[in-house]
Amino acid sequence: MTILPLDHPEPFAATLGLMLYPGEDNASQSRARAFASQYLAEPLRRFLADGGVLSYEALVQITCNSGVPLDDLKDRWWDGLTTGETLKLYFCLTNSAPDLASWGNATKLLELGAARQKVPGSRTSFYAARRRCSSVAHLWAAYCIRDRRFRAEPSVGYEFCHDFEFFLAEAEYLSQWGRSWQAPTGASGPPLSDDVWRLPDGWAPPERQPGWPRAGGIPHIGILDEDLVHLRSAGRPRKVA
Repeated sequence: MTILPLDHPEPFAATLGLMLYPGEDNASQSRARAFASQYLAEPLRRFLADGGVLSYEALVQITCNSGVPLDDLKDRWWDGLTTGETLKLYFCLTNSAPDLASWGNATKLLELGAARQKVPGSRTSFYAARRRCSSVAHLWAAYCIRDRRFRAEPSVGYEFCHDFEFFLAEAEYLSQWGRSWQAPTGASGPPLSDDVWRLPDGWAPPERQPGWPRAGGIPHIGILDEDLVHLRSAGRPRKVA
């Protein structure tokens, strides 16, 4: 497992870049860093214009990687969100019908949802997206489970950075679940491999303060009965006498 770049001057931007470009090869890592730099360009300009001070080292780390073109960014977002929604559905199945929980059935549910909403996508494209994003699937699933948003409530001292850290805790929960959960039949391995991006040793979310919103955990979510009827158990079909 490889460690998330939380030592970056802006760990949210660096983590999002990694979610979009999760490969460990030089090209992917260059694109991940470029995304972080480009994402931060306008906020950094405003910060400096307002008199903010940034160390030379941090400024170099943010800006020196911005020149890499990201012409596939839209596709990368689609890959990530598709993978996140699929793993979210897999997790839901383990709560509602563990004997039906599989990547195949989660993808089937995703197909059904896409057809209802008239959203383009096929089983083949969904599987391809998951292959590209397998090492960050837990991060995308956590993002999807929290309705694809981050929040802040300044009135109670709850800032965006706190919500991001609780998001990381949610993703870590899914990572541990995904690397350990086993189907009741034992017919397949866990949903995730051990080769996922992880938190640094000793990392912990902030201590929750009075009035802060509930975050940092995964709710007990499941699949509606009317959707479960479209699925079948994993494995070979039963023989008919």
